Amino acid sequence: MDSLKNNKLSPIHNIAEICARKDVQNAILCPGSRSAALTIAMVRHPEIQTYSISDERSAGFIGMGMAQVTEKTVALVCTSGTAAYNFAPSVAEAFFQEIPLLVLTADRPPEWIHQYDGQTIYQKDIFGKHVKKSFELPADYSNNDSVWQIERILNEAINLTQTSPKGPVHINVPIREPFYPTDNEEITFNKNIRLIENVRTEKKLTKEFWQQFQEIWQSTERKLIIVGHRQSSELNETLNKISEEFAVPVVGDIISNVNTAINADVFLSSKNTEFLNSLKPDLLITCGKSIISKNLKLFIRNNKPRYHFHIQENGELIDPFQTLTHKIEVSPEYFFNQLFEDLDFLKFKEGDEEEDETYFQKWKQSDSKAKLQLNQFLNNIEFSEFKAIRNVLDKLPENSIFHVANSMPVRYANLIGLKMAKNIEIFANRGTSGIDGSLSSAVGSALKTDKMVTCLIGDMSFFYDRNAFWNTYLPDNLRVIVLNNHGGNIFNIIDGPNRQPEAADYFVTKQTFSAYQTATESGLVYSKILNENELNETLIDFFSKSSQSKLMEIELDGSLNPIVFAKYKRLMAEFC
Repeated sequence: MDSLKNNKLSPIHNIAEICARKDVQNAILCPGSRSAALTIAMVRHPEIQTYSISDERSAGFIGMGMAQVTEKTVALVCTSGTAAYNFAPSVAEAFFQEIPLLVLTADRPPEWIHQYDGQTIYQKDIFGKHVKKSFELPADYSNNDSVWQIERILNEAINLTQTSPKGPVHINVPIREPFYPTDNEEITFNKNIRLIENVRTEKKLTKEFWQQFQEIWQSTERKLIIVGHRQSSELNETLNKISEEFAVPVVGDIISNVNTAINADVFLSSKNTEFLNSLKPDLLITCGKSIISKNLKLFIRNNKPRYHFHIQENGELIDPFQTLTHKIEVSPEYFFNQLFEDLDFLKFKEGDEEEDETYFQKWKQSDSKAKLQLNQFLNNIEFSEFKAIRNVLDKLPENSIFHVANSMPVRYANLIGLKMAKNIEIFANRGTSGIDGSLSSAVGSALKTDKMVTCLIGDMSFFYDRNAFWNTYLPDNLRVIVLNNHGGNIFNIIDGPNRQPEAADYFVTKQTFSAYQTATESGLVYSKILNENELNETLIDFFSKSSQSKLMEIELDGSLNPIVFAKYKRLMAEFC
């Protein structure tokens, strides 16, 4: 209790000690007075790397980008009032992407809420269902029970961020004045702080399940694996072995990070019913999170398999294909490793009989044919965003990181795909699929890796999130490519808004901005592209090493892009 008498804020300062001891190595700090004790503790702790980011909305996404690439919990700290609400978009995105964040919001003591005092709102449970759990610390720290409660909550919260499914956890921190240290006051940390480790367990499936599953496997001829958002390299290797040795097509979007996956988005846009029926699976196994391709989702919904097993550790029942028959709450790595071992043993026991590859080859050949047709189409069309993105993807550096923003960029990138040999890791904010935060997430990633990080982003997303550059930490490995067609061009492409008289003013929302001023004010090397030759020439130097971040703005004709995309859709409608 002596430490409490000497410094009443010691329990708050020791939040930094618990974070450091539990491997929360990075903290995003948003300026504010009520959060001063948290900020000062984080900054003065020798084992925590801190970043001061003024805009809470951008700050949350920068922290999320760090957590994406490191897979470690990142702390977010803000002052009281609406500052906390500005974390909400990134918290929601992290929740649905299952990214670990520890959200610490400073607050006034409860007796001052709704008393016309400054910066007071109802902060308890402010993020609702978009966090794994919400906590509130006691407002008084003058007794041992309060200290015990604070330490217990911090341990539980950090453990929860890393417990599968990972995700954000919120702690509201009421702090009474004074919350600044006095002159010459030393901030110390309790090295005997209590730590509570969460002993992890791994779920296994019974022998009875595997026997039943093996019977289903052997009784079905056409087997298909679909992989959703963000898979591990270990799973990538296992799926590749299953596909090659047992002739099972593995399908996934560009954001699945499965290098060998068939990207079916192009050829599944076919209107040929006979062709689509030939691809219908009997047994479907899915894993991962969101799927970009609407064509893929509609194909499965319209061609329902007899069995659909979905592999996820998340306890929620999630069924975007509307075909689920079995939900398996284990890790995909465990499931597919065990499946491969069982199939391999069965093959050894029963003899090395040749697999029937008819169904497998149908998918593979369709994939090869579609890539060839798409490439020929892109070679022959006018310079537009579709062609520009193909040229950019071709030039992405090997062993780099690629952040692709929402709306049309991620859709175009998914249609085009990436070359497997380049070993490029892809990130996209497809948890909520909003345009906010894509640039900030890329900045966060670039701060935590030595690899080149490229962000491909549309003009609306870019200008909405340009406060990502409002900090002093922009790293030299960041490359930003802005596709500026001066509006939300997706609304000129998708059916519905493109036929409405209000489209230009209320959906596309045309704008005349240029990224030049933002780039120069933020200290980025800027280049402007007006045609294909300029693009191809500039890309050579764009990805070279530099002492500064770089931004390339590609000016595009917004009226041409819908025409080009309509030509593409007519071509692929006839695919068979």
